[in-house]
Formats: sequence, structure tokens, C-alpha cells
Amino acid sequence: MKRSVIAAAIAATLITGPTFGQTAIQAGLWETTDKTTLEGVQPMPATSKRVCIKGGEATLERLLYPTPDDFAKHGCTFSPGPKQPGIFKATTVCPSTAETPGVTAEAEISYKPDSYEGLGQLTVKDKAGTTVKGSSVLSGKRVGDC
Repeated sequence: MKRSVIAAAIAATLITGPTFGQTAIQAGLWETTDKTTLEGVQPMPATSKRVCIKGGEATLERLLYPTPDDFAKHGCTFSPGPKQPGIFKATTVCPSTAETPGVTAEAEISYKPDSYEGLGQLTVKDKAGTTVKGSSVLSGKRVGDC
């Protein structure tokens, strides 16, 4: 599998999802980081971004996932895990397409109102049946107002 195809599939899975649940965080400017590694694949650089979260959308899900419409465009499904104070768990499954392999991602994230960190376990499978396992280290913190 090509590295760019795998990276695109992982990005689609990790950053596409519904805004289910209401895991409250502080509104403001957040900096998020994702470091993904896959077995047998050259290490990918960590990705960081800054996101302005307004008061009405101040949920962890909003940081981790775009809108439900964007999620649906990829044909992905989302299953939230059991609710626990300070812990977010979910499984996201995106089917393979002509351009990208299918991805299953299970996330467990510890969070506070102004930060989060966690781990995602990934399984990437192309149409030929080749499977690659990996993980993502996810983190974010509120860095100020926006």
C-alpha cells in the first residue's frame, strides 16, 4: 500500500466523525496534535492544527470530528463507548473506496475542560485484503481565546 493512500485513509477516519455526545470542554483556541505510526510503514510526521471552538460548540467531539454531514460523505459509522467522567471512548469505521483502504479506529481519550490526551488503535485494510495495524497518539490543549 502506498504511504499517501494510508495516510489519507487514517486522516479520513481520525478527523471525520459525527458530533454525538456532549463532552464539554472550554471554548477558545485549541492546539491539537496527532502522531500516527503503522507497522511496516515509514513513520509519518506528527500533524498539529489550531482550532477556534466557540461557546455553543465547545465539546471534545467538535475537536476530534467535523460535522455529521462531512462524516456521512465518507460512509463512516461511529459508535460511542460507555460514558465515563473524564474518559471519551469511541469506535469509527470507514469503508474502503477506490482511492483509500478501509479503516477501523478505536479511541480512548482522557480529558479535562482545557486539555486531552489519548490513544487510537488502527486497522487499515485494502480491497486486496492486506491489513496494517497502527496507533495514533492524540493530544490537545486550550491555548487562549479566539
